Amino acid sequence: MKDRNQIQLIGYVGTDPHVKLFENGNKRVRIMLATHAPMHRKSDAEVVEYSTTWHTIIAWDKAAEYAANNFLKGSHILIDGRVIYRSFENKFGVKKTVTEIIAYSLINLD
Repeated sequence: MKDRNQIQLIGYVGTDPHVKLFENGNKRVRIMLATHAPMHRKSDAEVVEYSTTWHTIIAWDKAAEYAANNFLKGSHILIDGRVIYRSFENKFGVKKTVTEIIAYSLINLD
């Protein structure tokens, strides 16, 4: 394999999953996931401060159904997926770039 777009994240759900149903029957769920990493330490044993990174997770159909039924704010979860970048122009004509994780697999770690 010459290349791969794969990501695995373990973190906490920041808000209840947002479910959207489409006219064609497809289901999409959007989850905000917080991951934490130590920024610096006083000593090897004492973490002084954490840096939180927020990720937008998108899941479709069966994965969306699972997430909608099994996750809520505060759930500890594992995500396997791929990273996508997309751009659009908002209603004011300003170009916005969005980074999202398209989830293939979601596991509740609680």
